[in-house]
Formats: sequence, C-alpha cells, structure tokens
Amino acid sequence: MKLLKELPRFPEISLSSPQIVKVLDKIRFELEKQDEDGEYSEFCWFVREYPRAYRYHINCAQYRLKNIFSIYNEAYDYFAEQLQSVEENCYHMSYSNEKTYILYWEFESFLSSINIALDFIARIISTGYKDHMPASFNKICKKELDGPIADLKRAKNIWVNKLKDYRDCFMHYTPVDTLLGISANYYSDGWEVRAKIPVNPNAREILNFNFSRRVELLRYSISVFKHMMALDKAISKTILRLYKKKEYPVRTNNLFSIGVRG
Repeated sequence: MKLLKELPRFPEISLSSPQIVKVLDKIRFELEKQDEDGEYSEFCWFVREYPRAYRYHINCAQYRLKNIFSIYNEAYDYFAEQLQSVEENCYHMSYSNEKTYILYWEFESFLSSINIALDFIARIISTGYKDHMPASFNKICKKELDGPIADLKRAKNIWVNKLKDYRDCFMHYTPVDTLLGISANYYSDGWEVRAKIPVNPNAREILNFNFSRRVELLRYSISVFKHMMALDKAISKTILRLYKKKEYPVRTNNLFSIGVRG
C-alpha cells in the first residue's frame, strides 16, 4: 500500500485580537484615564479604529487560510483512497474541478488580505514619528528611521518582498495557469499533495514560470501567516517598549489625514 504524507500542520490561530490591537488598547486606556485636557483624544480614537481595521484584514486572511486548508483536506482524502488501487508505475495523479479554482481564488484573496494588513500597520505606526509618514508599507520602509519601521524593514527583506511579487503577479498580470489542478506526486520519501505556484512570480507570464518541489501553495500560505503573526508581535513589543520609555506616542494630532490625496 502506498502511503500519502500528512499535510502540514495548520498554524495555531488565536481567538483573541492580534497583539497590536491589545497593546494599543492598553495604551489608550491608560492615556484616557490621565488625559484631563484632551491632549490624547484624537490619538486614542485613532488607535481604537485603525487597529480594528487591521484586525478585520487579519481575520480575513485567517478565513482564507482555513478555506485553503479545507480544500487540501478534501484532496488528501481523495488521493488517499486512489492510492489504495493505483498501479505500481504511477508517479503522478491530479484532478481539476470547481474546488481547484476556488483554491486559487482563496489563495489570491489571502495574499491580498495580508498585503492590506501590512499597509494598515504602516498607518498605525505613523503615530510613533514626528513627521507625517506614507500610508503604505513599501513607502514607509524607505524611511531611514529606528523604531517600528526597523521591524517592517526586516520583514520586507525576509518575506514581504516575495509576497508582494506573488500578489502583484496574480492581481495584475496572470494566474498561475489556465489549466489549474491539485495533484499527488510521488517522491523518494512518499506521496505528497500539492498545488503549484511558481518560484519566479516576477516572470509575470505563464509560459515563463518555473516550478519546484520546495515551493507549494499550502506550505507557502502557512509560512506567510506565521511570518505575519511574528511581525504583529514584534511591532507590538516595540511600541510597548517605547511607550514605557515615554517615547510613544510622538504625534497625536492630524492623524486621520494621513495618506489622503489632495
């Protein structure tokens, strides 16, 4: 009997709010208690609303990831049954149906939700700097400043650049393929359920895409989500550290005009 390798473990998802929301709630509650002259009223309203908008997109990413995992589970059950009677010289099986396309729609929506959440982080951390900051992740990362921006720049180099490459490719140029499928491939260490994504999204052309075993849709999605939650924790720790040193918040007024086009 040919065995099918287990799917990657689904990441732990907290039922509570992201850390950025929790930390900024803590800060605004403390400031509201001591703010007799209303100095922090706009700031407190801002860090109530925007972290919740950020949470909305994190929750959306979680929802998309759950749906991706559910489709993989169905594929796993199907291929596990097929392997009970497959011929010895079979090394690849695949199928394509509506669920296959839903998988890729969910994946593209997942990338978009993470991308939007990153822009909301950029908007939120702008309260830690004296000057107005850009309301986008990429633009704020161009600033040569310490504090939360340094956390964003590290994430940009480690994983965000690749995420944005995938998102831009699929949103503006081309899908992964026009004949999408979910497959089970045989390797020296067993059979594996896979949905392909290219290793070179910047090719932006189906015929120029390259594929590798080391890059796969579910595993990549789980990795992105874990990175996103690690960034959430890093940003919240930085903000809390600066607050305890009385170095945060820096700008408390004219916050809602950030990024508005004239």
